[in-house]
Amino acid sequence: MEINEQNLEVLSTYLRKTLSANTDERLEAEKTLKQIERNENYTSLLLTLCEQSTTSDEIRRASVITFKNFIKRNWPSLDQSNTISVRDRNHIKEHLIDLMTRSPEHIQEQLSDAITVIGKCDFPDHWSTLLDTMIKQFQQQSSNSFQSINGILKTAHSLFERYRYEQKSDELWLEIKLVLEKFAPAFTELFKSLMAYYPQKESDPIEMKHIFNSLLLIIKIFYDLNAQELPEHFEDNITIYMTHFLTLLSYDYPKLHSNNNDPGILDQVKTEICRAIALYADNYSDEFKPYAQHFASVIWSLLIQLDLSPSYDELISTAMKFLSTLAARSHHCMMFESVETLKVLCEQVILPNLFLRESDVEEFEDNPEEYIRKDIEKSDSATRRRAACDFLQALCIFFEPQVVSIYSQYIDAMQKEYLQNRTQNWLKKDACIFLVLALASKGETQKFGITKTSSFISISAFYSNSILPEFQDQDINALPLIKADCLKFLIDVRNQIDRDALLISIPECIRYLSSNNIVVQTYAAHAIERLLLVRQSTDQKFAAITKNDLIPYAQTMYDSFFRILTSDKSYENEYVMRAVMRLSSSLNDAVLPHLNLLMDKLVMILRRSSKNPNKPNFNHYLFETITVLIRTSISKNPGVLDQFEQILFPVFTPVFTDDIAEFVPYVLQIIGFLLESRPSGSTPIPDAYRALFQLILTPSFWDRSGNIPALSRLLQAYIEKAGETIVLEKLTTVLGIFQRLVSQSKIHDHEGFAILNCLIINLPSTYLNNYLKDIFIVIFTRLTKAKTQKLIRCIIVFFSYFIIKYGAKEFITQIDSIQANMFRMVVERLFIPELSKIDENDKKLCAIAIIHLLCDPEQMTKGIYFNDLWLILLQALLSLFQSSNDLQIMSAAERKKQAQDEAEEELLVGLDDTPDYTPAFSRLAFAKKPRTDLFGSSIPDARCHLAKCLQTLTSSHPNQFLSVMTNGLSTEHLLDIQKYCALANVTLS
Repeated sequence: MEINEQNLEVLSTYLRKTLSANTDERLEAEKTLKQIERNENYTSLLLTLCEQSTTSDEIRRASVITFKNFIKRNWPSLDQSNTISVRDRNHIKEHLIDLMTRSPEHIQEQLSDAITVIGKCDFPDHWSTLLDTMIKQFQQQSSNSFQSINGILKTAHSLFERYRYEQKSDELWLEIKLVLEKFAPAFTELFKSLMAYYPQKESDPIEMKHIFNSLLLIIKIFYDLNAQELPEHFEDNITIYMTHFLTLLSYDYPKLHSNNNDPGILDQVKTEICRAIALYADNYSDEFKPYAQHFASVIWSLLIQLDLSPSYDELISTAMKFLSTLAARSHHCMMFESVETLKVLCEQVILPNLFLRESDVEEFEDNPEEYIRKDIEKSDSATRRRAACDFLQALCIFFEPQVVSIYSQYIDAMQKEYLQNRTQNWLKKDACIFLVLALASKGETQKFGITKTSSFISISAFYSNSILPEFQDQDINALPLIKADCLKFLIDVRNQIDRDALLISIPECIRYLSSNNIVVQTYAAHAIERLLLVRQSTDQKFAAITKNDLIPYAQTMYDSFFRILTSDKSYENEYVMRAVMRLSSSLNDAVLPHLNLLMDKLVMILRRSSKNPNKPNFNHYLFETITVLIRTSISKNPGVLDQFEQILFPVFTPVFTDDIAEFVPYVLQIIGFLLESRPSGSTPIPDAYRALFQLILTPSFWDRSGNIPALSRLLQAYIEKAGETIVLEKLTTVLGIFQRLVSQSKIHDHEGFAILNCLIINLPSTYLNNYLKDIFIVIFTRLTKAKTQKLIRCIIVFFSYFIIKYGAKEFITQIDSIQANMFRMVVERLFIPELSKIDENDKKLCAIAIIHLLCDPEQMTKGIYFNDLWLILLQALLSLFQSSNDLQIMSAAERKKQAQDEAEEELLVGLDDTPDYTPAFSRLAFAKKPRTDLFGSSIPDARCHLAKCLQTLTSSHPNQFLSVMTNGLSTEHLLDIQKYCALANVTLS
């Protein structure tokens, strides 16, 4: 395509049609542009339209957006065919910067985005002129508008911003070094010139705004370039930057402030300075030390001056974070040690920012979900209140007695004022509760609340005197925010109060489930759920609140929970659903009298949620609750399994037919759990499972990554329960799934091995004989093409299952049938270096397989592999025993005890506070598949099994193996064998 008026006119026509209200016309134009976009000069034509002042603004805008989107789609594809030609790429890079600086702001923004995309791909190796072009623009400041300079600065920031978070590497530092050498000197000169220039323009508010926009971008870039390490250039010029930063922090120009709740440009500049100097105070404290006191004084003076306007929120939050950084460092903290300084900071900086504002109260009333997210989920990190709390706690690191003493007076005074007039002074009660928590907490986690408290604050006394009386107020709807505060206090300190206090709190929390306020309802449910996680102080394995404590309240709690979950305003409340799950788990078998009611309600909620599954955490807890009920019920009465299937299959079927992607993995997990729970070999599995089996073998069903773990588990359940019936009919298809997962997916290859291992364990060996060689070829082909540590572990575990099922001799035969003496490579490259890295749960299996490999096949005991491999394989086995955390390989009794402990832990905790939901897959904790021990009581201890097999081997080959072990093993390994023989009560002869 030539760049001429005719082609420009044609392109303009199509671009105009893409803006048409007529859908057909618009789609046809977009299709045509898609067809011609691969032609050479296509991008040059678009840029020409962007540049021409005679072109209408709507066409210029359409062309630049089309250009940017084309670059985003195609520029990264340098090594692929049918993308942007090298000639066009070079032309774009030669002209784009200059065009951006000359363009109107709305065009400039789009071009800057395109430059960022190109720069991330090509800079510095394939765009060496980029920095030179930028620097040239800086040096032409006098002839350039601030719009041009800001365009360059925006582009620079978008390119350099990744230095803030990218992991350190030699390659990254070489790039930063190049940027510093070329860009930093001109950058510093630009900063100095702007600082000298703005006082001359104070009579021109518009020009002042342009200048401070540039300064804002400069300070952001300053942070970018200093984030990894302190560069020599900035260390040499530290006085220039710090002096000017101090000047800007003290500067005021009313017309640069905001007229609304958004921060003005001057406030944004001050915020970025606070962020930059906090970086220096934290990472480069020695170099920053001479300036620390000056900045601290200027910033706390600034904080005292600022009012409660939301426009200052980010500035105040960032400024206090800087002061927190200083207060928490031993080499800076002494500037805060004077009583007068502490008093000023506590009273005039921190305390005013601890109070709720009108906007916070409005959010509590009008937007409860957002209020809860900030308060419970700690997403308020950027708020004044959180920053003030962090600053307070930083001061307490070195000056806790003084800070507590200052605030104790305020706590007492605010308590008294509240009691004198609750209706008028309730905000003081709120601040008082927040302040006590801030002072008391020395460590906390989301799961366990406050874990370490201050010795200067009595949590239990404050709870008894100031929180519990609020709970016991008979009007549950009075002062709802204070009620929510008290519930939140209980949630946070639950592990710091005794069991008796917890038991008193439970019925009070239940009352507040009936509150008219959504936040109070939610906090009450959350408090109940968190209290059920508290453990006994005497034995941390058991819950402080037992099922017997809960039984009297269970019906009331369930009624209240489901009243909330079926209301119009809070029907997908994840905290309430999690409380249902936790209560059902904590009741254990005492949940059974409520089973019918629960299943009716849960099925109703499931049907409703499936129409619009937009609350991931809520959905997760819903399915966890169903799983808890299934597991508890069938553990007491396996006969109820049929009833669950009859209830759930009708509601699960539409999940598949309507392809509700968010629910499919959950439903597959539950069906797999149901199928696993069916007794083996008693009756044929129901027809519903047979119909589903055909569906899960559909290749398209495995295309969605999120389905694969659940599909794999369900397929394994079919193999275990119906391996010789319905699975055998589709064995080739099942093996095809194994091949697909292992050959094509590094993420899910372990699921393919899990299916294969299940086939090995459960199918009679004759059924797989014809496929074995192909199976081994698939595995070795993948190992050759894409070896990973996970793959190696999977292969060793599969080999172990194979040896146990088919025998060590057959294993060696199969390996060597692929390539002569290939077994030697397997031992030397897989077993020897990798055996000790096997997961703890697989070590017993692998150890027993290696024992049989050592002691059974003639190829190892007297054949071609004896001299080279027998001793080194034995050494690898002994090292495996030594790597097992002093438990060695667990016996059946040890494994059973561990499983019981894990079950208790799982029932107590269930799943993490906020499950790591992704569209891919979220595992149901209560549907966890139990581990199986292939050997059980037949081989309780692999160490003893080794001793017994060695006894058989040495007795049948007198002197041969004893001599090899005595001469070849280390003293440590010989002592280990003696120990194992003593455990097994055998002697080697």
